[in-house]
Amino acid sequence: MNTCMRVYTNVDVRGVELCGALKNIIALAAGISKGLGYGDNAKAALITRGMAEISRLGVAMGCMEQTFNGLAGIGDLIVTATSEHSRNNRAGQLIGNGYVPTEAVKQVGMVVEGINALPAVMQLMQRYDIDMPIMTAVNAVVNEGTDPKETVAQLMNRDKKSELSKSILDINFESTI
Repeated sequence: MNTCMRVYTNVDVRGVELCGALKNIIALAAGISKGLGYGDNAKAALITRGMAEISRLGVAMGCMEQTFNGLAGIGDLIVTATSEHSRNNRAGQLIGNGYVPTEAVKQVGMVVEGINALPAVMQLMQRYDIDMPIMTAVNAVVNEGTDPKETVAQLMNRDKKSELSKSILDINFESTI
């Protein structure tokens, strides 16, 4: 460490690795959203719900939930999903602007890790039976050729549900007032 860089440790190697791979897919989604003309609120929702998806999968895989709320999780996701220097965000913007994924990668001129991580997350999602609608939507756009605008409409028209987990909903909040 020095005056320009501070290091934190984490014993949850699997959780850190999962965050490092899957944040790139959410950055693709944020870029696609921007390329389609959506604003900061849409980006914030994608980042927040994207981390919920990553966290659900990680906890099911035995990772520590705290990892996803730290620098390796939400910290790295924020910068990757919002920075103009992010390859994944840039590729997503190009896809949202109408480029096919292979052409978007050529335009970026570097590896776009989120595209390469999609097959693995689709397998993990099925193996652990975790609902990951954003990851599924990005996979549909990148690997199945679905239209980004139609995919967003499908995401937005999903059945409504609570952001809170079932165990939290079972608490009677009126008794705590």
